[in-house]
Amino acid sequence: MVQLSDVLKAIGPNASIVFAAWIFMGFLQQRYDAAFDRYQQAVGDYRSNGHETGRADNLKAQVLAYRRRCRLMSRASLLGLVAAILLITSLVFGALDVLVPKSATITACGTATAIGGFVLVIIAALIVIAEGRIVRRQIDDELRDVSILAEEAGGGV
Repeated sequence: MVQLSDVLKAIGPNASIVFAAWIFMGFLQQRYDAAFDRYQQAVGDYRSNGHETGRADNLKAQVLAYRRRCRLMSRASLLGLVAAILLITSLVFGALDVLVPKSATITACGTATAIGGFVLVIIAALIVIAEGRIVRRQIDDELRDVSILAEEAGGGV
């Protein structure tokens, strides 16, 4: 007869992977929320239409960049959530492996969900890198309509 302690021993040490996945999800959600808040602010600023041409063009570029960031971070968050689900599922398969030892199906499913979860975490992290590149461009573009600051920053736009 299988003991609960056997099941907990099988999944317990690996539960830290699930906690790490949820922490990563929190990180993704914070980046998405920040980008979305800034997107809403930029759209509101653009709508005011009280800007000279250079500033209006810069705001338009910023709005579109924030939209791209929001879309990227939305995808990354979704992938992170699916990754967390897959990693939790792999723990369930780990527990089932204790209950039904030497089951090829359980082993295959557990392996697939674990690898799938890790692959999705990597893909979500790569999306964050892509979003970070947009942030770097936005930092430079922010000064585009303030030539004296752009020149002093070394990015004479």
